[in-house]
Amino acid sequence: MITAIWTIVIFCVLVAIHEFGHFITAKLSGITVHEFAIGMGPKLVGFEKGGTKYTLRLLPIGGYCQMEGKDGESGDENAFCNKPAWKRLIVLVAGAAMNILLGFVLYCIVMGSMQGLPSNQIQTVTENSAMADAGFLPGDRIVCAQGEQASETIRNYIDFQYFLMRNGTGPATITAERDGETISAYVQPRYDEAEGRYLYGFAAAYDAPTVGNVIKYAYWQSCFAVKMVIYSIGGLITGQVPLSALSGPVGIVDQINQSAKLGVTAVLELSALISINLGVANLLPIPALDGGRVLFLLIEKIRRKKMKPEHEGVINFVGFALLMLLIVFVTFGDVRRIFGG
Repeated sequence: MITAIWTIVIFCVLVAIHEFGHFITAKLSGITVHEFAIGMGPKLVGFEKGGTKYTLRLLPIGGYCQMEGKDGESGDENAFCNKPAWKRLIVLVAGAAMNILLGFVLYCIVMGSMQGLPSNQIQTVTENSAMADAGFLPGDRIVCAQGEQASETIRNYIDFQYFLMRNGTGPATITAERDGETISAYVQPRYDEAEGRYLYGFAAAYDAPTVGNVIKYAYWQSCFAVKMVIYSIGGLITGQVPLSALSGPVGIVDQINQSAKLGVTAVLELSALISINLGVANLLPIPALDGGRVLFLLIEKIRRKKMKPEHEGVINFVGFALLMLLIVFVTFGDVRRIFGG
């Protein structure tokens, strides 16, 4: 029951903030907005103000901002289709931008609740570890990691985690600062039987969660989330990441359930990740997504001619159908993974 409530609240907030991005920029651009809806299906409650209907609908599976002329031609001078391209572009990307902004705000809350924020400075070095044998000492501040598969500037432990994700268990040249000098050493992580994984053998020092540090670390964590999405999409395209690794609605509910057991902070952190994932994914140049509409807009500017609404409609329909098939496929995978079928 608690998981269901958490799930509904999270989805409603993510949808509301996304559609609010479209809504507020449309209003500021002078575009006629017929309805701003949270949820789909039958209307539960609603009211009308300024020519716009505001409704809450039964099914918490989406929402919409219904604008005049967004999906076709219109004679209304305030229609979406009759506004300058730059205004339409702002309205299209505003939903995703709001999701990314929400993720950043949630990360600020999460970081602010932590006792300390893991930095790029070494707190301790494990005896007889790869880092110890390479000559690194407590107090060293790691600034760069260069591996066979990846290279990353290290400003905090978040950057180091992203490097590890990309470089895997391969060796790396670690560069650190010590007493104003720069040192570098070749490090081969070692397998730890107790941990069941490869380790470099050090623990990070922590920065105090001051306002400045919280904002800074929340920004870095948001960047990490964005890079993870891009990295995963690239992996799917190249085949390095299998489709079975994707999570759909069922998988997300299961992750929320697991996070709920750990407390509110874990749920907020997962919500931030989901929100940023939603924002970045929505900007992919795929028909039926905002990114697909942005692509059509760019094509329009290059051709200096609008695509026929019926052609754009067919492309969006095909894109939407393929997207639904992908969701069904991923959902079946989630069910098999979770229930062991």
